[in-house]
Amino acid sequence: MSRSLTALFLALLPGLFLLVAADDQTIRATEKSQLITTSKGDLPLILSAPHGGRKRIPGVEPRTGDGIKRFVDRTDLWTAELTENLANEIEETTGKRPYVVIANFHRKYVDANRRPVLAYESPKAQATYDSYHAALAKAKADVTKRFGRGLVIDIHGQATLLDTIIRGTQNGKTVAHLVEKFGNESHLGRTSLFGRLAGNDFQINPQVDSNEREHLKFTGGYITQKYGSMNGGTVDAIQLELGKNLRHPEKSAKNAQRLSKAIVAFAKDYLPSKELKKIQVGVYLDRGAGRSKVDLLKTLANFHDLSVHKLTADEIRKGKLNGLDLLIQPGGSGGTQGRHLGPEGREKIRDFLQAGGGYLGICAGAYLASADYPWSLNILDARVVDRKHWARGKGEVTITMSEDWAKKLKLKRETAIFYGQGPLLAPANNPDIPDYQTIATFKTEIAEKGAPSGVMPGTTAIAQGRFGKGRVVCFSPHPELTKGLHHLVRHAIREVTLK
Repeated sequence: MSRSLTALFLALLPGLFLLVAADDQTIRATEKSQLITTSKGDLPLILSAPHGGRKRIPGVEPRTGDGIKRFVDRTDLWTAELTENLANEIEETTGKRPYVVIANFHRKYVDANRRPVLAYESPKAQATYDSYHAALAKAKADVTKRFGRGLVIDIHGQATLLDTIIRGTQNGKTVAHLVEKFGNESHLGRTSLFGRLAGNDFQINPQVDSNEREHLKFTGGYITQKYGSMNGGTVDAIQLELGKNLRHPEKSAKNAQRLSKAIVAFAKDYLPSKELKKIQVGVYLDRGAGRSKVDLLKTLANFHDLSVHKLTADEIRKGKLNGLDLLIQPGGSGGTQGRHLGPEGREKIRDFLQAGGGYLGICAGAYLASADYPWSLNILDARVVDRKHWARGKGEVTITMSEDWAKKLKLKRETAIFYGQGPLLAPANNPDIPDYQTIATFKTEIAEKGAPSGVMPGTTAIAQGRFGKGRVVCFSPHPELTKGLHHLVRHAIREVTLK
């Protein structure tokens, strides 16, 4: 080879290695996609079929099942094909497709319906297992974000009752949210999924309207337990164990139609028909917003029906509140926030409330909302008790909450919460502002830095009021900084955005 050709080859060599590497990545990605079938849906419904695959996982030996009780390495014949047919039928009927996650890999290599320690034996199998569950987790998160709640239907096959569908919900635990919201009818009754299946001539075990416990072998596996609502959340999960005769290829198409009719009927009664309309939330993050703003934004990020817009004082002055549902003024310095907003910014907020917007003030934001300072918004008929000793210290205090809020929030009336020198509120008796409602009072106190004791107990800790067509909620303490109380923030948002 000439020197010129050698030089050219050496110059091209790094690119050739990159091309080979890229091709190798493409091959691995293709193999992964062939092992799992997924499709994103447009319904709050997820179909899972973890045991219907027949493909080998390259480099993975079959499991031996040593030490595992009730070890099974057989495929659930025809469940993958039935699930695909079912998804197509639902799409044909509704015009929208459910989310679909189907295992094409054989169960003898990985059992996706088991905890990791029981699911595979070869470390090389972990990626396939993780991919299946990542797809389910992503689908669940997407359903929660888009619809607020939904249902996972995990499809399996059994040969115990050949013409029967066996219910698996851990005796109702994996549909806890569904039952809490709609009652036992949604789980056991004629309009439940199994009631609808019975109405389409399927034999059901346990029978509809029966309190009989579920079949010991088929009460719902790892997938329903992990992705259902037994540990909280708004997505429920049901395991369908279809008898062998119901899955046979000669009957698959017809039974997919019958299953589809039952599922669609159930969905009309119990699942959301439209995507959530997100609440548009403005959060002030300019001068005077303290470090708690980070925790506030993290808290808001947990609520999937919110769209958060970060605002500066100048943006508020320029009319950026238009189109929003509420404004949150966070902890920090109420005086700095009010002065930086200036008369024009404060008036924009008042106009926003007059027109029907909502306001949530936390600590500094409650100072700002009051009718007690030159820089106040004057949207809450409240004065600040003992203004001289506003910096009275920080720490945990106990508040006594109204019976109504405590019941709605499932909290004890006496609740511990973090306090960070928020205002001690009392009625200002301003005739131009409607009186506020006391939602919570301080039971215990912090009286440091020269603050007198005995002043804080009995003053308002949470206030709710109206201004114009708008609504106001103010927290003196910090729910966003208190473990277990973040849902107070979401409840307050609901209260100020009620129309």
